Amino acid sequence: MRRRRKRIVIGGREVDADEPEDAPIEAAPIAVPASAKPSPGKVEMAPIAVAPVGPAAARPAEPAPTPRARPGAAERWGKLSRSFIEGYRLEALLGEGTMGAVFRAEQLSLHRPVAVKVLSPHYAGNERYLRRFLREARAVARLNHPNVVSGIDVGESQGYRYFVMEFVEGPTLLDMLQSGEPLDPLAATRIVLQVAKALDHAHKAGLVHRDVKPANVIITKKGGLVKLCDLGLAKDVEEDGGETSEGRALGTPLYISPEQARGDADIDIRSDLYSLGATYYYALTGRPPFDGPTHAVIMAKHLTEEFTPVRDLRPDVPAGCAEVCEQLLEKEREDRHQTPEALIAELEAVLEGRWKEEPVIRARRRSRRRRFR
Repeated sequence: MRRRRKRIVIGGREVDADEPEDAPIEAAPIAVPASAKPSPGKVEMAPIAVAPVGPAAARPAEPAPTPRARPGAAERWGKLSRSFIEGYRLEALLGEGTMGAVFRAEQLSLHRPVAVKVLSPHYAGNERYLRRFLREARAVARLNHPNVVSGIDVGESQGYRYFVMEFVEGPTLLDMLQSGEPLDPLAATRIVLQVAKALDHAHKAGLVHRDVKPANVIITKKGGLVKLCDLGLAKDVEEDGGETSEGRALGTPLYISPEQARGDADIDIRSDLYSLGATYYYALTGRPPFDGPTHAVIMAKHLTEEFTPVRDLRPDVPAGCAEVCEQLLEKEREDRHQTPEALIAELEAVLEGRWKEEPVIRARRRSRRRRFR
């Protein structure tokens, strides 16, 4: 009897479910992490401590990260003229992903740096990839929030589709976690709080991101402001399933929600909150909640296994941080925070020292541990 090989979509491409894990190359703007120390002020604007804690904290500063591009990127994109888009001048390749590349450029009329995402000509004639590219531009156009990378322009030039965005100078959260060391718990909580505010804005605009993960969270070099980027999988909740249909998963396996892993069509903001919880878990513990040799194994764990409690891995994490993170990772979405607004209120309570463990939290923890023994 032949086993049917399930197809999944990861980072915009279809793969076999048992293909070895090979996370898509990200093309977010990157730069050298700036050293910063938390300072008093408003909770949401407090600078982010980008240095990890533990043994890595004593290590010398690492060199600037190199652009994330596959071998041969210079040959593939070097033929582009610096002025191939009217009004802009390309300056440097920042990264290359499955669908195309991102360049740093100058907007000539305003003399300011911008990021330009260019769709690969190979995909320009593919309706599905073109739809995703345009979806990101339209989703960004609907959002205007300090914690969301803003859009500037979209169009076509010399056969290339392009999307011009705000240029954000700073590391991604993934860059900060590459050492394998976790962040300071309160610094991690401030980052997650700002992403929650971005999701709240998207939620009120009727959008679900569907790909929240450390690589899509940028911390600005100056001021530590957090920016959520890459809305290529964003979905309007008023529309039908779009690319999502029964049995087809969209997202990144390490951070995917159980309902996304099942391929459910009725994905809502609580799926983004689960992915944010997986991101928070990584920042607190130095590792994702689940890992495995293949996409299929990792997604199955999101569906059926329990993660190791945060404080079992790292006892110094405050109880409030751990409990908020673990509630976000509940298998049933009815057991998670129901809106970003509810999450924001709890995160602010944690940061301000107002969080108190309620009897319902203790009962939920006991129930969760019994379920997965």
